[in-house]
Amino acid sequence: MVEKVCNLWIEPAVWRCIPTAGATNDEGAAILDAGVAKEAADRFHALDLDLGRLLTSRGNHVHEIRPGLLSFPIKQYRWSGVSLQTIERSVNELIEKVGDAKTLLPRPPLGPNDPSWEDVAKVLTALPDNVIVIEHR
Repeated sequence: MVEKVCNLWIEPAVWRCIPTAGATNDEGAAILDAGVAKEAADRFHALDLDLGRLLTSRGNHVHEIRPGLLSFPIKQYRWSGVSLQTIERSVNELIEKVGDAKTLLPRPPLGPNDPSWEDVAKVLTALPDNVIVIEHR
């Protein structure tokens, strides 16, 4: 696993990932209300609606929401907390989707009841070197 401190939106890359919770609101829009997900929603008009449609039709998986922008599920459900199993599935889907293209993946935001960064990092070690786990600044 390669790690780097950089800005997700400035660092050159083919793909950028946003950690997501797989949840939608009553209108069918994805809930993108914190951290990198909120930044993405603020940057890209109707991103929440586009991801919401993908979640509803295809499930909580790695999706190309826009050209160069991928969802990266870290939770199966909004209130369930970060799941190592969900991250592992997302890692496998991401590897398949991006091939050898340079990809930026922000560290998943972790709360007090979530797995430790050390446990999450163990799952992320399966990522090839072209997928860079970043500390977004």
